[in-house]
Amino acid sequence: MKASWMLRTQALGLVLGLLLCANAFAQDAPADQGQDVQAELKALKAEIAALRGEMKQVLTEVRSIKQGQARQQPQQPQPQQRQPDTTVYDIDLAGAPVRGPADAKVTIVEYVDFQCPYCAREAPVIKQVMDAYPKDVKFAFKHFPLGFHKQAKPAHAAAALAMKQKGNDAFWQMHDLILADAKKIDVADLRAHAETVGLDLKEFDDVMADPAKIDELLKADMTGAAKYKVRGTPSVFINGLKLSPRGLDNYKARIEEILKGGDKKAEAKPPVRIQVKPVDQ
Repeated sequence: MKASWMLRTQALGLVLGLLLCANAFAQDAPADQGQDVQAELKALKAEIAALRGEMKQVLTEVRSIKQGQARQQPQQPQPQQRQPDTTVYDIDLAGAPVRGPADAKVTIVEYVDFQCPYCAREAPVIKQVMDAYPKDVKFAFKHFPLGFHKQAKPAHAAAALAMKQKGNDAFWQMHDLILADAKKIDVADLRAHAETVGLDLKEFDDVMADPAKIDELLKADMTGAAKYKVRGTPSVFINGLKLSPRGLDNYKARIEEILKGGDKKAEAKPPVRIQVKPVDQ
């Protein structure tokens, strides 16, 4: 249909051009041709007027079709911005690896995937925070390996096994070895780390060979993640309130609010949204 209108429009334009040329020729013809020329010129003008009317009708039809097509185009849904989670969660830290003073007023909890590059970038930010508030902040680690990161679960199981066998310090030793080169976390690399930390390698091998044992080591944290609406990594909570967006300035703003007495759960507020370039973007 569109092609036929284009051909029709082109043909009408060509005829119109020829008639205009004929009109010019008639106007330049010798006067002694008299009434015949005048009659022919009048007829030509009438045809030109008719063609102009037809051209106008074609253009009107084309506009109408285009408007109809535009109305039929499906409306693109507008992306919805996720509202910040303002719930203050009572996160269970029983058995969780912790750094910092036990009596700290501020507790940072992070759900981590060892294979997630954003978690690797978050680690030095949290270290900066811990260094800035050595007496006021403690940090608790939670396992949250994402399903599409195939090497993440064994790495988390290795760290959880270090915690189970030798306690908090062994966990952080394994944690630091893994994050030192998070691209090298296949089972052979993890076994070398386990040997460095001094783990029971027989149990390590048994766990790595059994997906059910891996899942059992991570079960408590994965169950809690669903309860606290953790959907991705890193997910950071400060005294139970999710920090979003992150970034060093937002960590500090939330911590300062708590230290100044603004941490009553009934009056909990989202973190101050300072406009800074996100660390993990």
